[in-house]
Amino acid sequence: EHLMGERLDTQVQQAQVVVDCSDNFVTRHAVNAACVRHGKPLVSAAAVGFDGQMSLYDVRAPESPCYACAFPQDLNVASEPCATLGVFAPVVGILGSMQAAHALKLLNDTSASLYGRLQLIDARSMQFTSIQLQRNPRCLVCAHRPFRV
Repeated sequence: EHLMGERLDTQVQQAQVVVDCSDNFVTRHAVNAACVRHGKPLVSAAAVGFDGQMSLYDVRAPESPCYACAFPQDLNVASEPCATLGVFAPVVGILGSMQAAHALKLLNDTSASLYGRLQLIDARSMQFTSIQLQRNPRCLVCAHRPFRV
């Protein structure tokens, strides 16, 4: 089901954890905004070609960045869906398993290891790289939340 607007808002409000597996920036930003509005953790992943990325955006923690802090809407990134660019299927499986693990850890109040980090996956070399993410205190989506350093 394609969720946008009020229907997306209702579904996010009812969820304990949101897992975003969409293939476009418009949807990712809409899901992120709904998660920020309702204070819901977001486990987000994306894949294109042999590359993938995943992170946990948990707005319940004041210092946590949201998806828009890492990928601002005005970033001017070409938004090509996987159907156009292609994706190496095992990358999707790896990311899906990692998302499921993090969602289950969140539901069980177990430490979520990707908090504040962007995990990058290169399936060509099978290397994982982690980038520390910072909250943008001027973020258009989450700046209204209290901020602690």
